[in-house]
Amino acid sequence: MSVSADSVIILAAGDGSRLKSSTPKVFHKVGGLSLLDHVIQTAKSINPCEIIAVLKPQYRDIELKFNANVKKAHQEIPKGTGDAVKCGLKSLSNNNHGWVYILYADIPLISATTLKILAETARKCEKTAVVVLAMNDEGTNNLGKLEPADEIGTIKGIIEAKNTLSADSTLPLCNAGLLIKKSVLRELIDKIKPNPVTGEFYITDIVKIAHNAGYVCRYHEACAKELFGANTRFELSILEESFQEKMRNRHMNNGVTLIAPNTVFFSYDTEIENDVVIYPYVVFLEHVFIKSGSHIGPFCLVEGSKIYNAQIGPFARLRPGSIIQDGAKIGNFVEIKNSIVNEKSKINHLSYVGDSTVGKNTNIGAGTITCNYDGFNKYETFIGENVFIGSNSALVAPLKICDNAMVGAGSVITKDVEDGALAIARGTQKNIKGWSKNFRKSRVCK
Repeated sequence: MSVSADSVIILAAGDGSRLKSSTPKVFHKVGGLSLLDHVIQTAKSINPCEIIAVLKPQYRDIELKFNANVKKAHQEIPKGTGDAVKCGLKSLSNNNHGWVYILYADIPLISATTLKILAETARKCEKTAVVVLAMNDEGTNNLGKLEPADEIGTIKGIIEAKNTLSADSTLPLCNAGLLIKKSVLRELIDKIKPNPVTGEFYITDIVKIAHNAGYVCRYHEACAKELFGANTRFELSILEESFQEKMRNRHMNNGVTLIAPNTVFFSYDTEIENDVVIYPYVVFLEHVFIKSGSHIGPFCLVEGSKIYNAQIGPFARLRPGSIIQDGAKIGNFVEIKNSIVNEKSKINHLSYVGDSTVGKNTNIGAGTITCNYDGFNKYETFIGENVFIGSNSALVAPLKICDNAMVGAGSVITKDVEDGALAIARGTQKNIKGWSKNFRKSRVCK
């Protein structure tokens, strides 16, 4: 896809005080990705020539997930959206070709399709200078409304919520973003006057200014669910619900079976091939890939892992760095961390395997632990092919258990085990005849 002449300014300098959080609203997450990063991700998909994120100055060093080719501008003093756009304009290249998208960082579910339709609307008529991205707010009175102009599909202003009752007529639509011709934005931005009550500059005033200057202003109404924003924790939960619904539908449409869709939760980057079966109450965090043929049992948590045609769960936890190869089985109450479990190996119950490599066709018995941490450093365990580890064994790293070896149940293994050997490390059993009978009798007598 070639780079367009269009630019994107994302307004992300708000406080979000109603969230009652020390974290700015735009850095709260939906599907494991910040609201701002969601908007950046969508903006990148239309391949603009530049993207500017307008932030508070104290967040100039904040790391963004999709920060490649994203410039940061800073609004030193919060003086409204119009001033924020002006701050963003200073970081844009000097040419006046193309259009500028003005997007809000707290509307994270906006789609690339909607942005492309905005562009199509803008280019239908040469006189068009502004296109407002509009949504139906279902009759609420706390948002400004679009004021229609004479020509159908055009508008002459955005009326503040408090003034809508006195207006002759308004559309039941409110602003959720703008697309403005770059040359017109530069021409008119300084004509925005401060609001007499708040003293702030509002970018929405540019619609009226452009109309009065003889430009045509249009609007495109998009799905309200897609343009829903978040100002409260409850509204964040609605965004999360909408995002998860979208992800569930996407994966099912791609051939993934979700036994109980509403109980499965995805990250923004979850990759799953077709013919995977996912049972209820499974959570996928960031960086998960699952190959066709895998089964993920109920109540599993998977993060930073790759699963290749394997069976996982129920009640399993895969932590970052885990790779489960074809035909392997990870069972109930098993935790894998930063380890490779190779083909057809089994870790079926109640075990922890960390910083390890497990060879092919190896069986690790219940209650086995790789002791990989000494309180200061992590150490690796290597378990070869066709190895059998007896139940309730502790494997103290660094350790190498070679191919075809066996470890007796209940062992604490601290030394390497050679190929084909049996390792047993436990106290010798001693049976004391009659001890239990005498003990019980002594207690009853008391």
